[in-house]
Amino acid sequence: MKQLFANKYLWILVIIFGLNIPLAMIEGQIEDRTQQRNVAKNSVRQSWTGEQDVFAGVMVIPYQKKVIVNKGSNAKNVEQLEIKWIDSRQYILADSITVQSRLKSQKLAKGIYRVPVYTADINIAGRFDLSQYAKLKADESVVFKRQPFIALGVNDSRGLLGVPKVLVGESALKVEPGTGLEFYASGFNAHLDDSLIQGKQFSFSAEMQLNGMEALSYLTAAKESSVSVSSDWPHPEFFGAFLPVKRTISDQGFSASWQTSLFATSIGSTLQQCFANDCRNLKNSLLGVRHIQPVDIYLKSLRSIKYGFLVILVTFCVFALYELLSRQIAIHPISYLLTGSALAIFFLLLIALSEHWSFGFAYWLASLSCSSLIAFYVASQSGSKSYGAYIMAILNSLYTILYFIIRSEDHALLSGTLLLFFILATIMTVTRKLDWYQVMSRKHE
Repeated sequence: MKQLFANKYLWILVIIFGLNIPLAMIEGQIEDRTQQRNVAKNSVRQSWTGEQDVFAGVMVIPYQKKVIVNKGSNAKNVEQLEIKWIDSRQYILADSITVQSRLKSQKLAKGIYRVPVYTADINIAGRFDLSQYAKLKADESVVFKRQPFIALGVNDSRGLLGVPKVLVGESALKVEPGTGLEFYASGFNAHLDDSLIQGKQFSFSAEMQLNGMEALSYLTAAKESSVSVSSDWPHPEFFGAFLPVKRTISDQGFSASWQTSLFATSIGSTLQQCFANDCRNLKNSLLGVRHIQPVDIYLKSLRSIKYGFLVILVTFCVFALYELLSRQIAIHPISYLLTGSALAIFFLLLIALSEHWSFGFAYWLASLSCSSLIAFYVASQSGSKSYGAYIMAILNSLYTILYFIIRSEDHALLSGTLLLFFILATIMTVTRKLDWYQVMSRKHE
């Protein structure tokens, strides 16, 4: 009997650690489904567009400058001079840029996966100082072969819906694809008639609709910038070099606004580097927002399976304590194995169901199914319906606590640690007066 008892609990120990194999396989399945979800997201990105950056914007003045080149003296010792016209550009940053954008979100289905995307209504208003342009016009060695233009960049121009509108006062400008900038080619530009840019300054406005996925960010080339974003998506994540100075977040969506200046962004020097073909630091001044799913089903499932070993261990401890204290039943290792398998199947059920229903409904359906199956099996094996109900109550309590742990973003570690402490304290309290030597000697007989 002593040998049989020792072998039984050795086998239970082997079963406990052996059940980590199916748990690891289920975790691998979760990671595989996550990769498939990412493949679906990339597929939507190819057909809808991906994350969007908006560059707003610079005034570009193309011109030619007359240069006299001395080619040396000829045979008669007369200097030979040649006139060359050098193509050049003057880039002017806006004195101020104001951006207002409203995002309307939706979810596109790709198989069983739903990918969040958005359509943004964007309004841009800016003001340029024309003093540099006036100096160029006053320079007799400068001629203008092309009209000045305003360049507005979009990371993925496939997302532009219709033709963007650019206005100076009441005059609508002709809009052409491409920014005309080497360092930020994607977007559009609007040519400026000379009659529109007389005086010391001029203002413009632009309107566009833009499709994107998850994130929208801005790079404002201005001495002073104001950016505001509002959306019906309730879970924003703000990123970039600057956080919003104001934000409001509710279940109906969010709104946020940013204020930046040339002193904070150093956009002037960064763009000068870009004009010299060095754009490594260009996106360091980005600011934006991302639509996130705070805890997606696969992350929730991964969090839950991290506690799989704990659930199995607690259930087996309850079985062992019942067996030791009741003195009425001996639970076979096969029963431990079948119960542990049912506990492992819970996590696979959770993934399969949550792909088709909400995570909360899938979780409770999977937990009730597995706890009912285990309770039915235990009641039949022990011949006690009350013991089966007791096991079901313990499992459902454990699943309930686990549910709130995996839903928590900021307090998951604290909650999990407190759960472990509570379980250990409960076991120590229940067995505090148990004479283990007497129990073991009784089992050996």
